[in-house]
Amino acid sequence: MLQQRLNSSDALLLLSSVGVIVGIACALSMVLLHWLLDLPAHLFMGGDNEGFEDLPLLLRVLFPLVSCFLLILIMFYLPKKWQKVGVPYVIERLNYHKGHLPIMNGVIQFITAGIGLMGGLSIGKEGPAVHIGATFGSRIATRLGLSQSHIEVLIACGVAGAISAAFQTPLAGVLFALEVIFLEYRIAIILPVILSSVFSMAVSHALLGPITLFSFDRIAVLVINSETVVALVVLSVTVALLAGVFYRTQQLLWRVNHWPVAWRFALVGVATALCAAFIPEVLGAGYDSVEKLLAGGTLTNILLLVLLAKVLLTAFSIGLGIPGGMIGPTFVMGGLAGIQVAVWAFSGEASLELISLFALLGMAAMMSTSFQAPLTGLIAIVEMTHSPEILLPAMLVIASSCVITRVAFKQDSIFVERLTSLGLHAKARVRVDHNGDVKSTKE
Repeated sequence: MLQQRLNSSDALLLLSSVGVIVGIACALSMVLLHWLLDLPAHLFMGGDNEGFEDLPLLLRVLFPLVSCFLLILIMFYLPKKWQKVGVPYVIERLNYHKGHLPIMNGVIQFITAGIGLMGGLSIGKEGPAVHIGATFGSRIATRLGLSQSHIEVLIACGVAGAISAAFQTPLAGVLFALEVIFLEYRIAIILPVILSSVFSMAVSHALLGPITLFSFDRIAVLVINSETVVALVVLSVTVALLAGVFYRTQQLLWRVNHWPVAWRFALVGVATALCAAFIPEVLGAGYDSVEKLLAGGTLTNILLLVLLAKVLLTAFSIGLGIPGGMIGPTFVMGGLAGIQVAVWAFSGEASLELISLFALLGMAAMMSTSFQAPLTGLIAIVEMTHSPEILLPAMLVIASSCVITRVAFKQDSIFVERLTSLGLHAKARVRVDHNGDVKSTKE
């Protein structure tokens, strides 16, 4: 095998070089997915792939129904082994199958996520991106005949590259791989992962231009006084409660995952179609709803109603097995929660700068709390907005909401909880000892 001929310097050079290739592959797959999602946007929504609420009522309702129907057809004819997709599946393969990720599962993840996103289902593209990126890393490492430890490095490169390309946040991509997938900080793998993340962002930026999910004219610098401290505490508690609802709803639905896929996906299609008719702001990832509020606009429905509907519909969709991600929607939930808290706390007289600040704090906190990844959420928001002034209040809100979730609600990362519900250990590792025997260790 190749790793038997490598010393440590050669291994670092090889992993760094291959990590760059993995990062570029991740970026190209994300660019392809982005272009795919632009097709219905150009045909029906004036080029805005989040503009579902501007569609005529009939089309708005038909989009999710047709999307779920296509997903049912695909899953009906697919072998069961190819139907497993998503971040929990990546962690499972990493921990119990030496990191070997089948290529067909990655292909199915790409196709099904694209169909769901084009249909306006309340899911994100970042979770599927992680699966696809990890598959690139795993397959290339396997082709080269690398050891399990090297396979893990290239999987981390793929994960970091995927997040970096999707959000154009290279450091957050590195932290996501360590905090969410590996559940620990590994200094030994950091250099190839950084290179993968940087090159992935560079390719994404070159082909798509800058990705701006939210635009801010200005963000308020928080003045610490009794009023703002109370507002930050309220936001922390609100985010923890929403994260609890988001997880508990999925936990209830995991119990019916033995139901036929046709029933489960049909329920998602009907629920999404009903929301499309009455609360269209929740369709898709929902970035445009936050953007509209930050620009001083209003939604067609009450903000609190949109927030609760977004949390429940996303949990309903993911909990019943729709092959999409949760990362993007958690940003939207947190942004809506932050805006709502700012309106409450400052008696509806909050400036747009203050509302923008609380929206960012909510985004960082909701993402961090849902996945128990505090540094990832913090750095992602700073990188996306280039606003280092939010660091101090963001650290306070993120730490508080994560502690409340862990201590009061006994809740871990949603990905870890999902694996636990399947009877798997999120930090098990299959190792090969010095005699060549396979051993499973559980932490």
